[in-house]
Amino acid sequence: MHVRDHPTRVSELNTLGFVWGRLQPEWNNVIEALMTYKVLHNNSVMVPSSFVVPYGNDTWPKSTWGIPLGNCVYRIRARHDFLQGDEYA
Repeated sequence: MHVRDHPTRVSELNTLGFVWGRLQPEWNNVIEALMTYKVLHNNSVMVPSSFVVPYGNDTWPKSTWGIPLGNCVYRIRARHDFLQGDEYA
């Protein structure tokens, strides 16, 4: 049996703030890192493919430290990893 077959359990998990999309937390961190990059680089989101968010740099949110942002941006552009259906223009 799957949890989706039990509306009460689904409701309880939703009340707790359960994240159903397995990539949602990672996606949120990538977006936060990309927003920070944009602020620090004159509104540019042209992230070099080798760029990694630096550790220990308080300019960046701690949750983003170590994210291979350049690689993430490359994947988003090249493979449309985070886009579904009508979201891709």
